[in-house]
Amino acid sequence: MRTFVYLCRKVYVMIYTIGETVLDIILKEMQPQAVKAGGSALNTAVSLAQLGNSVSFISELGTDTAGTFITGFLYNKKVDTSHIISYAGKTSLAIAYLNEQNDAQYQFYKDVPDSVEFTPLNLTNKDIVLFSSSYAITKRNRKALMSILKQAQHTNALRIYDPNIRKQIEVESDELHMIEENFDIADIVRASDEDCAAIFNTRESSEIFARVQKHGVSVLIITKNKNTVKIHTPHFSAEYSVPEIHPVSTIGAGDTFNAGIIHCLTDIHHTYLQAQEIPIEFWNTAIPFAIECAGLVCQSYDNYLSKTDTISPNSFT
Repeated sequence: MRTFVYLCRKVYVMIYTIGETVLDIILKEMQPQAVKAGGSALNTAVSLAQLGNSVSFISELGTDTAGTFITGFLYNKKVDTSHIISYAGKTSLAIAYLNEQNDAQYQFYKDVPDSVEFTPLNLTNKDIVLFSSSYAITKRNRKALMSILKQAQHTNALRIYDPNIRKQIEVESDELHMIEENFDIADIVRASDEDCAAIFNTRESSEIFARVQKHGVSVLIITKNKNTVKIHTPHFSAEYSVPEIHPVSTIGAGDTFNAGIIHCLTDIHHTYLQAQEIPIEFWNTAIPFAIECAGLVCQSYDNYLSKTDTISPNSFT
């Protein structure tokens, strides 16, 4: 495994990830393989904490055995749980069925309250906020989510959106309206090519960037599974190769890719007034590092980096 040299951070950054919490039950050929704390934003939070970042997870979970297990897991991984709301009920479950390529198809089982309300955060322009997945386009928690995102926008905290869409989005639907509203708020969008096909009905990255740029998105990163990663900004576009691996499970790969990008951004985003000003030299370090992080997660049934993963990106100055 490669070992990189990394500069010590000089600026304190708090990272907030917002999303649902689930207990992942992983099956292959209908045989149980693992039970893990899960959810897109949770996976990213854990990987960020494992990389040494200060991170707070904003979510909700039940007061049942699964909820207690997940809370204890996050505490042990040094993820701040002070913004997690507990409700009297069952924590959501996700059954992940692995195919021959060890990619997952999901079935979700949810029993959550009718609404949720989060307390305001103490955000600054040095902080980073990630919002993602179905939680970002669910009506029941839309008001609570938007209150945080508007606060992040007002304080100029860096805002990153990962659609993580698993179904086709219909034209003129409420879901599409919410996705577009999310684009309006985001500085950076990281999407898979499957997301793009579901939202835009195309996988052509330059066309997709032109469309999200109209909403104010400064940086678009598109991951293409085991193939390539593309980045588009108003000033340049670039493409990065992905090393071949033999995955045990691809669950959490995109979430950990996000963690790799955010980990690198904590050092430099406060020096640029806008995300579009971040130079290509930075991305030439950050994206290969994020690819490596994602590849590591695919080597086990963990949805996030483990404490034994001791990689860090090349220094960027």
